[in-house]
Amino acid sequence: MERYLVNPPELKDARAIGYNHAIVANGEFTMAGQVAMDSEGEIVGDDIRTQAERAYENVGILLSAVGKGFADVTKVTTHIVDLSTHYFDGYKDVYWEAFSEPYPCHTVLGAHQLAHEGYLVEVEVEVPFTDRDVAAIEPDGETVVRVP
Repeated sequence: MERYLVNPPELKDARAIGYNHAIVANGEFTMAGQVAMDSEGEIVGDDIRTQAERAYENVGILLSAVGKGFADVTKVTTHIVDLSTHYFDGYKDVYWEAFSEPYPCHTVLGAHQLAHEGYLVEVEVEVPFTDRDVAAIEPDGETVVRVP
């Protein structure tokens, strides 16, 4: 099975800590949850809106690396700390800015804490890939690497 590992330089080097940001394999785009982290590993913002904006920016970077965009997303899974407060107080506005009709499926889960106590939101998306989509991926040996 051929796979494409996706690790854009605009995101922290995930390989250094044992994972890839995204993988395309078997017609699926699978990604690690994206948080409000910059390329240096620093948390961006201390409020839900700023963190959601950065998490979605990181998702957009991953999608762009494989020739996709938010319109291609079929499923979003979001984990939010203090869901009852943060969902309507900042997160939902960012979601509405990222997506338009036809909206993807969306699962929102409350979380006690994410991977770091400073994170308030983590976002994952799913995108289907046709054989043609996969053939259009251009591995560059850095951002996108093809592995057997």
